[in-house]
Amino acid sequence: MSRTPCKPGLPAREQHKAGRMELLVTPFETFERNVRDQLARCLGAGGFDPARDIEAITVNRWPHGYGYEYNPLFDPQWAPGQAPHEIGRKPNGRITIANSDSGATAYTDVAIDQAFRAVSELFER
Repeated sequence: MSRTPCKPGLPAREQHKAGRMELLVTPFETFERNVRDQLARCLGAGGFDPARDIEAITVNRWPHGYGYEYNPLFDPQWAPGQAPHEIGRKPNGRITIANSDSGATAYTDVAIDQAFRAVSELFER
């Protein structure tokens, strides 16, 4: 099951921020209630009983799933090194930043690439 919160009518960048915030502030109980309700409606006719048949519910609250990917139609073309994700990942002493946001996308391969970059930056020092 997956849910992608958004706020229609807002610009894409603002929708990403709103979606992240919604994921972070929604209590687990709300996720649990909604999962149980949805499964009961989908599977109840076949005999599914959420109280009996659900052993546990895990919620992966991954706001990095909302890593903003630049849109060439609406976002500016920054000079090399000046895009927000590049500025935000600049090393500070022995601290380096690695996540999907630091690559300006929400994909696992990008997070892995950014981790490699961040560790490499430490070795360069």
